[in-house]
Amino acid sequence: MRLNTIRIFIVLLLPSMLMAGNAMAGNRAGATNLSFNYGLYQYEGDQNLENNTNSTFGLGLGYNLTENFGVEALANIVNGTDVDRTSNEVDGTLYRLEALYHFAPSNQFVPYVAVGAGNMVLNPEVGTSEDTFGASYGVGMKSFLAEDMALRFDVRHFIAFDQGLDEGNHTDNNLIATVGLNFQLGGNKPVSAPRDSDGDGVTDDLDKCPDTPKGVAVDANGCPLDSDGDGVPDYLDKCPDTPRGAPVDSNGCPLDSDGDGVYDYLDKCPGTPRGVIVDNVGCPVSFTLEIEFDYDKADVRPGYHDKIAEAAAFIRKYPAPQILVAGHTDSRGTDQYNQKLSERRAANVRKYLIEKFGIGGDKLVPKGYGESQPVATNETDAGRQKNRRVEVVCCTIIPK
Repeated sequence: MRLNTIRIFIVLLLPSMLMAGNAMAGNRAGATNLSFNYGLYQYEGDQNLENNTNSTFGLGLGYNLTENFGVEALANIVNGTDVDRTSNEVDGTLYRLEALYHFAPSNQFVPYVAVGAGNMVLNPEVGTSEDTFGASYGVGMKSFLAEDMALRFDVRHFIAFDQGLDEGNHTDNNLIATVGLNFQLGGNKPVSAPRDSDGDGVTDDLDKCPDTPKGVAVDANGCPLDSDGDGVPDYLDKCPDTPRGAPVDSNGCPLDSDGDGVYDYLDKCPGTPRGVIVDNVGCPVSFTLEIEFDYDKADVRPGYHDKIAEAAAFIRKYPAPQILVAGHTDSRGTDQYNQKLSERRAANVRKYLIEKFGIGGDKLVPKGYGESQPVATNETDAGRQKNRRVEVVCCTIIPK
């Protein structure tokens, strides 16, 4: 191949490479190919022609047997040139039938090799035309601009066994280099695999939750799993074993609207004030022990020891943060004296609970109320006896 011809090939190749964009690629099996080309045809130098290199244009019709293998029929018209030292012009027409093998047929750039046979018809202005049988081989490249259209670059070596333009019977080596457009019609168009944008294993066309975070387990619809059916996905659920139907917060944990430590779905007393001790179904529990005292005395009577033990057992069962030990008096005596007396009575009961039963002193709150909260009349001895008392109250909100 002469140097000037190599340069021509490079000039023809560069536009096809530069013009190709990020197109969909693919040499399709079963497709029909229609191509148009333009380029240069070079005769061998000893063929008695004034111009050995001439322009040519042509077309081709091919068929892809598979993605890799194809066959193609091509025809090129070579512009006329004068026979050496005469004004007799010769036109040429080259017919070829070739087999092609495509490499990397699914890429945007699809190189291939070709081999075939053909006939070169030389038609002089004076005299009769001559047919010359020959063989061809070469290389090419398709650069897809779209799914059905590609730029095409081809180089062929055509070996004409005897073209009759020179003396003697011997083969002539001709070259043809063309660039053109190839249109791919029909065939088995590749079906693109459905996308899975969030990578959860469910394709976008089936995914009802297309923005699932990476790594989150999903169901068949592509939505995050919600094993306990509380409406909070497992990856956000801090209470994954919530019973079905239980109202939950944004963390998937059962609601406890009144803050009593019993979830709403178990709470049979949902309006319990905050701070009140409740049982396992959310209802308030209380225990009031009344201890009566002798007149003007603050000592705990021995007869109340068993009842105080019951109070201690209750306190241990329901460990309220604070338990009220309230002291009271009857109305005899001054207000100031009775206030102090009620405080001493409360303090003595508190001390008894601490020393005898190990109840923590930090949760026993002694308060004296003097004569201000009678439970019976102060006009009789029996009534005054009932008012001389200490109440151990569990469990309640202690008034300020």
